Order: sequence, then C-alpha cells, then structure tokens
Amino acid sequence: MDSYSKSVKNLAGFRRTRFLASAILSSPLIVFVYSPLLVALTIAGIAVPFATGRFIDSLVGGMSPVAPFVLLATLLLVRSVMTPCLQRFILSRSRNIELNLQRRVLDTVMDFSPYELVPLADGTLVAKLTRDAYAVGGFVSGLYPRLLGAVVTMFAASIALNSRSPVLGLSFVAFIPLCIVLFIPFARRFAVNSHNVRTKSDRAFAVLFDSFRSLPFLRTLNVERRFADSSRQSLGDFKDGNCAMDGLTVTFGALLGVFLVVGEIAVLGVAGVFAAKGAIPVGDVVVYQMLFLAAMQSVQGIVSLLPETAALREGVDSLNEIFAHAPPRRGGIRIDAVEGLEFRNVTFAYPGAYAKPVVKDFSATFRVGNVVALVGANGTGKTTILKLATSALEPQSGEILVNGSPMTAIDTESFRRRVGIVFQDSLLVSGTVRDNITLRDPVFTQVDIDEAIALSGLEEVVKRLPLGLDTRVGLWGQSLSGGEMQRLAIARALIRKPSILVLDEVTNHLDAEARETFGKLLRCLAPGRIVLVVSHDPALINLCDEKIFCQIRE
Repeated sequence: MDSYSKSVKNLAGFRRTRFLASAILSSPLIVFVYSPLLVALTIAGIAVPFATGRFIDSLVGGMSPVAPFVLLATLLLVRSVMTPCLQRFILSRSRNIELNLQRRVLDTVMDFSPYELVPLADGTLVAKLTRDAYAVGGFVSGLYPRLLGAVVTMFAASIALNSRSPVLGLSFVAFIPLCIVLFIPFARRFAVNSHNVRTKSDRAFAVLFDSFRSLPFLRTLNVERRFADSSRQSLGDFKDGNCAMDGLTVTFGALLGVFLVVGEIAVLGVAGVFAAKGAIPVGDVVVYQMLFLAAMQSVQGIVSLLPETAALREGVDSLNEIFAHAPPRRGGIRIDAVEGLEFRNVTFAYPGAYAKPVVKDFSATFRVGNVVALVGANGTGKTTILKLATSALEPQSGEILVNGSPMTAIDTESFRRRVGIVFQDSLLVSGTVRDNITLRDPVFTQVDIDEAIALSGLEEVVKRLPLGLDTRVGLWGQSLSGGEMQRLAIARALIRKPSILVLDEVTNHLDAEARETFGKLLRCLAPGRIVLVVSHDPALINLCDEKIFCQIRE
C-alpha cells in the first residue's frame, strides 16, 4: 500500500472513531453515569469467583459458611437487579441517539441542491435513515457495553488470576495475544464481506423502489412478471452476500469456541493438579476456572465483535457520505425581486456516462416583462437551462447573473422564493389540494389561494372534489386527471407571485379550451416577471415575445 492510500485509510479510520465517540459523548449520562456503573458491575462479576471459592473453602474446612454465602448472594442479586436496569437505560439512550442522528441526516439533506437529491430518491436515503442509523444505535446499546465490559473483565481477571497464581496469570497473558493474532485475518474478510452486503443492500433498495413505483402501470398491462426478474436478482444477490457473511461468522464463532474450551480444559487440569498436591485450596480450583473463563470470554467478546464492527464501519461510512457534503453556498445578497437574469458562456454536463455538455457556451439575457420560448429538439438542453435559471443546477463554467450580480453571491433561499415552476410532470406532494397549492406556507391567505385557483382554471375541479381544498390527493394525484394535476401545479406556481416563472411543457395535459385560456393568461403573467417557456405547442410558442433556438453542441 502506497503512502497516499495509507493516509486515506488512516483518515477514514479517524473519522469513524470520531463519529462513534461523538455518538457516545452526545449523551453525558452514558459517559458519567452508565459507564462507571457498568465498570462497577463488571468488577462485581469478577468478585463472584472469589466469593464462590471462599464459600466452598468454608464448607470443606468446616468453618461457618454464612458470611461467604451472604457475600456471594449479595453479589449475585446486585448483578441480577442492576443488569436489566442498565440494559433498559442504554437501550433508551441509544434510541434517542438514533433519532437525533436521523434528524441530523434529514437536516443535512435539506441543504442538498435539487440535483444532488435525485440519487437519494431511489431508497438510498431510506437505507441510511434506517439500516445505518440503527447500526450506530446498535453500537451504543450493544457493542459499546460489550467492549467496555470485555476490556474491564480481561484486565481485572488477569490481575486477579496473577495474584492467586503467577503461573496461570502468565499463561493467560501469553494466551491473549496469541488468540487475537490468530483471528486478525478474519478482520479483513469481515470488512470485505460487510462492504459487499452494504453495496448489494443499496442496489436492492434502488431496484425495489423503482419496481414498486412502476408496478401499478405494469400491472395494468399484465406485464409485471416480465419486469420482476431484476427485483428477484437483486434480492438473490443480497441473500448471497448475507449467506457469505453468515458462513464466515459461523466459522469464526466455531474457532473462538474451540479456543475457549481448550483454555478452560487446560486451566481446570492445571488447577486440579495443584489442588491434588495440596498447593492450593480446593475452592481455588473453582476460582481459577471461573476467572479464566471470565477472562477468556472477555477476549472472545472483543474478538467476536469483528462481524458487527465491520457492519458498523460500513454504516458509519454510509452516513459520512451525507455528512461529508460541502456546506451549501450562502450568498450574502438577499433579493425581493428578480429584475434581470443573464447567462454568460454557461456550460453544463451531467456526470457519469453522459459527461458530454448538454449546454455549452450558452449566453442569453432574460428581461422582466418578456415571455421567452426555448425551442429545439429533445436533448438540446432546454430543461437543463430552466434548471440552471432556477439554481437547481450550477454551471461548470461561465456564470449566471441575477440583477447584475453573480448567482453565487445571491442568497439562495431568497432567490428560490421568487421562483415559480411548472414542470412537465406535475409532482404533487402528499397532502390536500390546499397543501399542494400553498406548500404549507402559512403566509398565503384564502384570498391568495382563491386568486391562484381562478388564474389557473382550477375552480371547477375544486368544486367537484368531495372536500374541496381539503381533499387529499396523494403523491401521485390518483384522484385527479393529468390536466387537473397540471392546473394544480400552475396554481402552485402562481400563488408565489414569482419574479421568474418557468413553464416546461405546461400545456401537454390540457385540453384545447384550457390551452386557449392559458395562452391568454400567459400574456397577463408577463408584466413584472420573467417568463421562460419550453413547449412543442406552436400556438403557445407564437405567443412568446422571443424565441431562443437550442441545438446539440459538438
């Protein structure tokens, strides 16, 4: 491994450690209450073998067993009562950490640009909010207590064992690194397998989301089974990845078990020989055996964390893909209205296989009061220009000026509040007709809603609906026709009283009468705003003040 790869790997490891440490430190109760109590409870567990040995020695030696018995019973009762209390506490804390982490993911995603959000819509974000956030919660409630308990047990048992028998103590100290070294190769295999499982899980999420989205349409044509193979394949690949992890986990667990049994047999045999020769009390046989078993189980506990640690690492890396996102651009110039929009030699190319520029060296000036039509064949960048004009995309070169200032210097939030958009596919949000018109912005009054409804021609639709504006339409607008959804999208754009109004194939789903009405409306919308139109409707294009012809650039 070269120095650069090693530094990248070390940096990733540091970020994971910092991430997990911050998860623990986010709850002071875990640090200052739970952890000390867990350490004390673990040490109490180490005291149990000694109390057991004293109790046995008192019985064998003919002494009163009452005091040793009371001590042993007290330790056992304290452990039995405290263990579930601590478990309940840490589970509660871990759920809070999961929820806070999920909220943090959502808050971070809210700062993504519209284009950056597109890849997350296929189920990737759902996986991060569930699978990966749960992995961190599982670390807090499971891995962290086991790791802390195992470390405390290992050291306490080693010290106690060495104080009673240096020979056995040294044997145990030598056995620990041998055990760990033998299982180091498994760490790499677990890491590779966990990465494969996460990759296949993400792919399965994406395929299933896509399949379920298109299933109603495919079912209508009775062809859904022809498209089910991709879902079956992704689920099969996911299963294969999990089976490989299961097989490795079983093999790993079996080897750990063998080591544990061999160590237990060895210490029991040596302690038995010492007791038979009178070198140690009979009760110490039990003490040694229990101490060694506790110590070895702690080693086993630490090493057995490899499968879960590998999965945790993938979860943390997955979440860091969100948190590593660069902070959004925060231009300082707030605007109340867009008075001019200018493109200067703007070039944009979508990443991936289609890296060829869709828009190249595009220059244009859009003025208030003008209705401008972007005309051209499919694939000539018309919709991309609209997205650039509304800051959904940022150019790779060139610049876009708003009111004479670079868009990068404009406050994004104030700019987007001045934009109204009607795209070809009228996406409706999950909620009522009112929610879809106002986008739940309380600033809009009933007068604003009625005006937008009247301008968009939505009045008759609202009257027909059983609950009027309070009728729920759902994400896909199942209760509305294509034309009705388009009118609703137009009302949503107009209620904002935008400075920039973007209309992308807005008349596609409208009937002839509605198209004529909208053509008249278009002329009324022009004063005081920039109107950008993409359409293949000659009648609508002829109503525009200016035409810009787009073509594929070589």
